[in-house]
Amino acid sequence: MALTYRFGEFRLVPATRELWRGDAPVAVPPRAFDCIVYLVEHRERAVGRDELIAAVWGRTETGDGTLGQTVLAARRALEDTGKEQHAIRTVFRFGYHWVAPVDVGDEAPTETVHAPAASVEQRDDQPAPMHEAAQRKRPQVAILVGAAALAIAVIVFAGLHAWRTSHVPSATKSGDARGSIALVLPVTVSAGTGYDWVRLGLMDLIGARLRSAGLPVVPSDNVVALTGRTARSDAAATAASLSRATGATLVVDPRAESLDGRWRVTLRTTLGRDPPLAATGESPDVLAAARSAADELAQSLGYTPTQVASSEGDPLAVANLSQQIEAAMLSDRLDAARALVASATPEQRALPELRLRLAQIEYQAGNFDAAEAGFNAVADAAPAEQDPVLHARAVQNLGVIAAMRDDPKLARRRFDEAIALLRTQHAPDALGKALNGRANINGIDDDYDAALRDFSEARAAFESSGNLLALAVLDSNLAAMDEHRYHYAEAEPVFRRAADRFATFGVNAAELNALNGSAELKLALLEPDSALALAPRLADLVAKVADPARKRGGELMRIEIIAANGRLEEASSSLAKVLAEADEASDRGAVTHGHMIAARLAAERGDARAAAAEAATALRSATVADDARERARMFRLRIRALIDAGDVGTACRELDDFTKFADADGSPPARFYARLATADCAAAGGEASAGATYAGALADADALRIPLDIREAAGAYSAWLLRGHDLAGASAAAERVAAWSQRDYDSALVQLRVQHALGDAALWRTSLTRTLALAGERAIPADLSTLAATP
Repeated sequence: MALTYRFGEFRLVPATRELWRGDAPVAVPPRAFDCIVYLVEHRERAVGRDELIAAVWGRTETGDGTLGQTVLAARRALEDTGKEQHAIRTVFRFGYHWVAPVDVGDEAPTETVHAPAASVEQRDDQPAPMHEAAQRKRPQVAILVGAAALAIAVIVFAGLHAWRTSHVPSATKSGDARGSIALVLPVTVSAGTGYDWVRLGLMDLIGARLRSAGLPVVPSDNVVALTGRTARSDAAATAASLSRATGATLVVDPRAESLDGRWRVTLRTTLGRDPPLAATGESPDVLAAARSAADELAQSLGYTPTQVASSEGDPLAVANLSQQIEAAMLSDRLDAARALVASATPEQRALPELRLRLAQIEYQAGNFDAAEAGFNAVADAAPAEQDPVLHARAVQNLGVIAAMRDDPKLARRRFDEAIALLRTQHAPDALGKALNGRANINGIDDDYDAALRDFSEARAAFESSGNLLALAVLDSNLAAMDEHRYHYAEAEPVFRRAADRFATFGVNAAELNALNGSAELKLALLEPDSALALAPRLADLVAKVADPARKRGGELMRIEIIAANGRLEEASSSLAKVLAEADEASDRGAVTHGHMIAARLAAERGDARAAAAEAATALRSATVADDARERARMFRLRIRALIDAGDVGTACRELDDFTKFADADGSPPARFYARLATADCAAAGGEASAGATYAGALADADALRIPLDIREAAGAYSAWLLRGHDLAGASAAAERVAAWSQRDYDSALVQLRVQHALGDAALWRTSLTRTLALAGERAIPADLSTLAATP
C-alpha cells in the first residue's frame, strides 16, 4: 500500500513520485514535485523559504529566483496561479503554505504511466546542446562538451521527448537485478597522501566493471556533476537525493582503506536492496581490490563479470594510470591529467588507451587541432578489426570535430562508420553519442524524419546506460530543431524541461542556453508574463557563468523580457550598460542584438527617428550568421519607423534592399516580413494594393503559426482597414489576436483601436482597462484614451 494525498481532482503518491489528475498522469519537474510533497506533508503550517530550499535542494545557497521558478512550475502542474493560489499560497516575506484541503489514504500501487520529466548534459566525446538563442545564430552543426568539461561553442539539434519521471525506488529483495539502473557514489578513501585520485578514479572503475557485466550504470560524469567535489556526510541521504535526480534504482556506496600494505575495497548497496548487499575485495593494488569487489557485487546481483583483457606491458599499471587520468578529467584538472600522461613510460604512452586519453584531454581543453591528430592516431593504432569500440570512439570524435569545422559531409561519414561498428558491440553510451552526432547533421540537412530516427535510437541507448546528462542534451537539441522548423509551441516546453534538468546537475552554461531558448519562444508566443517568471533565474545564471559572451547573451534576453513587460526605463538603463561593455570586434552578436533591442525600445517610446537609426545600426553589424527572422523583423521595423517619421521615400527605397535579402534568404519568416513591409509602403503611398498585400501577409502569418507574426500582420491590416472605414473587416482582423489580448500589451492595443472605432462605450472601456493593466511605462495613444459621445 502507498500513502496517497488527494486534493480536488489531483492524487499525489510520493512513494512512486506520481501526480495524477483524474486518470491522467501529470508531468512535474523533479524539484517541483519535491516542493509539492514537502508542502503537503507540512500543510499544518507555513514553510519558510530557507527550510524549503534545504529540504528540496539539500543546501542553503540556492537562490530565491530558483525557488520561485520551481514553485511556479509546481503551480503550473496543479493548474494553480500566483493570483488564485488555491493550493500553494505565498506568505509575504516568509515562504509558502499549502492551503488546499487534503484527504490522506493508502492504496495499492497502480501501473505507472510515467509522465515526462526534466532533461540533461555530459562530457568526453558527447555532442551537447547548442541552441545559442542569445547569439541569434542561424542553426548549423555544432557540438559542446558538458559537465566537468570546457564548453565548446557549436550548434546542434536534438532529441525527442523528456526521459521519464525520476523516482526513489522502494527497496527490493536481494537477487537478480535485471531492469535496475545502478549509481556508484564517489569513493570514501582512508589512506595516506597521494591517493586523492582514488575517490573518482575508483568510482569510475567500479561503474565500468558493473557495466561490463551487463548492469546499466549512471555515468561517472553525471554523478560528479550532481555530487560536487566535497566529501559526503550522509550516504543514505545522498543516495535518496541522487536517486530522485537520476532515476537510479540501485545506489552503491564504495569505501577504500589501506591496511598494512594491502587495500580493502568494500561496496554496499545503500538504496534498492533489502537487506543491503555487500561485497569486498582485497589486494596490494587498489584497482585489483576494486575489480574483485565489483565482480562479487555483480554476481550477487545476478550478473556475470567479464574477464579483464590483457595488453602489452603491465595491464594493472596502465589501468591504474588510466583511472588516475580519468579522475583528473572528471575533476576538470587538465594540467594534472597531462602530467599523469607524461609520467607514463614510452611503451605505455604508445598504447591506444592512453593516446585516447591524451586526445580527450586536448579536446576537453579546446585544443581541437591536437585533439584531431590524437584521435586520428588512435584510429590508426586500434583498427576496427582489432578493437571496434576504441576505433569507433576515436572516429566518432573525429566526426564531432568535422561538424565543428562546418564539414557536414565528412562528419556524416565519420558518424556512419562509428555507428556501423558500435551496433555490433555492447557499448550503448558510445553508440548514443554517435547517433546524436549524425542526427544533428540530418537536422541541418532538413531531413527531420532521419534526425528523429537517430535521436530516438540514441535516446534508447542513453536510457539503457543511465546517462541522464546525454538525455537532457537530446531534449535541448530537439527544441532547437523544432524552433528551426518554426514549431515554437512544441519547442518551448522542451527547452524548459531541459533547463530544469541542467539546473539539477548544476550545469549553468547549458541551463542558461536552454532558458534563453525558452524565454525567446515565450516572447514569440506572446507570453511576456510567463517569460518574466524566468528573469530572476536568468539573472542568477548570468552571475554564475564565466564566459563573457554568454553573460551578455543572458543579460540581453533578460532585458528583452522586462521590456516586453513594459519596464522601459529599467530595460534602457540595463541595455546601455551592456552596449558600453560589448566590443563589436570581439562580440559582434551581442552588439547586433543590443541595437535590435534599442530599436524596439525607441519604437515603444514613440521615437520613430531613434528607432530607425538604431535599426540601421543593427542591420549594418548583422551578418548571415545571425537569425534571418530577427534581421527581417529589424528591416521591417526600420521601414515602419521611417514611414512614421515622415520619410516615406527612404522607407520605400530601402524596401528594395529588404526584398533582395528576403529573396536570397528564402525562409518563410523573411518572406513574410518583406511582404508586410511592402504593404506598409503601399499603404503609406495611398495605393489600393495595400489591402491585398496585407491580407496575403496575414495568410503567411497564419501558415507560420507564430503568434507574434500574426499579431504584427493583424495589427497593421486592421489599422489600414480602419483608415478606410471598413469596421467589419478591421474587427475580423483584430479578432486574430483576441486570445492574446489578456496578457500581451500590443495585442490588447489592437483590440482597443478597433473597439474605439466601433464606438461602444462599454466595450471600449473594458478594452482600455485591460490595455492600461498591461502597459507598464508604455503610453497609450491619446486619441484612444477618450471616446467621443455618440449622438
